[in-house]
Amino acid sequence: MVWSNFRDYLKMRNYFWDVNFNEMKNIKPTSILFILLISSLSSIAQTFTITGNTTGVEDGTWLYLKTSSPQTLLDSTKVKNSKFTLVGRTNEKVSQMLIHTNKFDNYLFFWAEKNTHLALKNGEFKKAIITGSKTQAEADLRKKLTAPNQQLQDSLTGLITKEKDATVNKQLKEKLIDARNAEKELDMQGIKANPKSLISAYILSVYTSTWGKEKTAELFESLSPEMKNTSYGKTIKDFLMLNKEIKIGGKFADFEQANTAGKKIKLSNIKAKYILLEFWGSWCGPCREENPNLVKTYNAFKTKGFEILGVAADDNKAQWLKAIKDDQLPWENVCDLKGDKNQAALIYGISGYPTNFLIDETGVIIGKNLRGEDLSKKLAELLP
Repeated sequence: MVWSNFRDYLKMRNYFWDVNFNEMKNIKPTSILFILLISSLSSIAQTFTITGNTTGVEDGTWLYLKTSSPQTLLDSTKVKNSKFTLVGRTNEKVSQMLIHTNKFDNYLFFWAEKNTHLALKNGEFKKAIITGSKTQAEADLRKKLTAPNQQLQDSLTGLITKEKDATVNKQLKEKLIDARNAEKELDMQGIKANPKSLISAYILSVYTSTWGKEKTAELFESLSPEMKNTSYGKTIKDFLMLNKEIKIGGKFADFEQANTAGKKIKLSNIKAKYILLEFWGSWCGPCREENPNLVKTYNAFKTKGFEILGVAADDNKAQWLKAIKDDQLPWENVCDLKGDKNQAALIYGISGYPTNFLIDETGVIIGKNLRGEDLSKKLAELLP
């Protein structure tokens, strides 16, 4: 029954796509070699045996199996006769993992269960055929159901970027909001209909900040006791306990963490007309891609009263410091080295990276997730 109830949802609502449910039987789970992502179903130590066969991967190639947060190496082995076996232990019955080659030129994130098999092809690990994991099949079904909507969102985003006509641009943005709301509704109904699914707990943990405290609490109560006790369930609990319902128009929540030199930095002690509170991580690709834009914007407005405080969701100080140096970040950066359990991130309900908040000198949040030209334009209005 898991996730199959989406058929009824789609019959009841006018979404942006039609789904051929007969094709669901032929879904081939996708995910493979890069960094095994850990996640959850019980506190009892579980041994995972990941077997696999390869196509086009040279014998002797090293493969690495890792958990996701924090990224901990579980096992490594060489491909022999186009086969491999990796073994790892976690405190979960099901874990989201990552498998990858030495240079990360081939990688795959997937949901691992006790005995999972991967069929990997060189250069196409992300298209791997995964068997032996019911949770992976559930994840693939959700991906199948939301793919048309995601494609629509991608297309609309591209059109919005290029469209110069203000009226047309506004209409496109309205359609994008509708598409996002449709996906949101689909996921919310899926969670309610599948309280025993780990994918339900996972999705809810990802969107806690986006959906808000009230809706998150409602959906959390619909989860089974087992799902509430998974690592994702515990993350949601932390969010509900700590989250201050940070929103535009509301006051910022204060916190204190150590900077790169070990000195405690308190958000309220930073003096500026406008502060961008930037949640990021050294491991986060989109964050690192955005950093050059932030540096450019910072340099353009720092003398006018603009400041940035970076909060890193890292658990490895060396990697955090290296990222700051490599990206040449000139502003203050803090981190409590608790990874995605960063206390400030929990307080602000951060479920995705990068995420930022623009705060004025009175402590009121006046913007969220302003990036690139949007951030520059906003600051140009505020600091002419």
